[in-house]
Amino acid sequence: MLPQKQLNAKKYIILLGLCVLALLPFLRFIITGSSNMGHCIFCEISAGKQPNTVIDFENEDFVIFKDIKPSSTYHYLAVPKRHVESLKSLTNNDIGLVNSMEQGLKSFFEKNNISTTDALFGFHLPPFITVKHLHMHGIAPRSTMSFVHRMMFKTGSAWFKTVEEARQYLQEKA
Repeated sequence: MLPQKQLNAKKYIILLGLCVLALLPFLRFIITGSSNMGHCIFCEISAGKQPNTVIDFENEDFVIFKDIKPSSTYHYLAVPKRHVESLKSLTNNDIGLVNSMEQGLKSFFEKNNISTTDALFGFHLPPFITVKHLHMHGIAPRSTMSFVHRMMFKTGSAWFKTVEEARQYLQEKA
C-alpha cells in the first residue's frame, strides 16, 4: 500500500493530465490561428477559388459550406463575401448582416430537412478563432455533440456567442 502523500500526488498528476486534455481544443484555436498575411482561405472560398470546397448556398452577401471539422452530424458555416475579421470587428450597423446569415443558415437547414429545434447558431470570438474571417456556425443536432465540442461551443462563454448574444453584443457597442 502506498503512503497517503504518494496517493495524493498521483491524483494531482491524473487531474493535471485531464485538465491538459480538456484544454487541447482551446490551444488548437490559439496555435493554429491564421496569420492572414494577405491570404484568407474564407475569402478564397467565398470567391469560388477553392475547387475542393462545395458552396451549398450563395447570395450577394455570404456563402454557406460544410465545416471541414464537423462537431455534429451537420455543421455548416455562413461566411460573408466581404472580409471581416471577427464579430469584434462589426458594429451595431452590421446587425442586419448577422440576421441575414442566421436566416440563411436556418433556411438552408430547413430546405435540407435538418431540424433547427436542436441546432446551435453562433460565432467564436478572438483569440478562439481558427480563421480570421467572420463565420457563423450552424450545428445540428446539438444534443449529439461530444463533451469537448460542447465546451468549444459553450453558450454564454467568453469564447462563443450565440446569434442572440452576438446581436446583444453589437447593440451594446452603439
